Amino acid sequence: MPKENKQPTIRPGQRKPYTKATRREVQQRLRAVAVFDDCGWETSSIYWFFQEVFGIESRQIARYIAHARAREAA
Repeated sequence: MPKENKQPTIRPGQRKPYTKATRREVQQRLRAVAVFDDCGWETSSIYWFFQEVFGIESRQIARYIAHARAREAA
């Protein structure tokens, strides 16, 4: 069964349309952060990569980084 494509919504004060990431996408992004961290990437490089590849805002990238580092520390 084909998956429905949701239309992104724009809320008041938002700069661009937003579609919530799936669990699979979130896990993929968390793994990417962990790999980049292990490879010694600077945080600014991780931000650049995520903005270019996934098109997400810096606030969300900070959440992914914090979550991935918390998982790694546990």
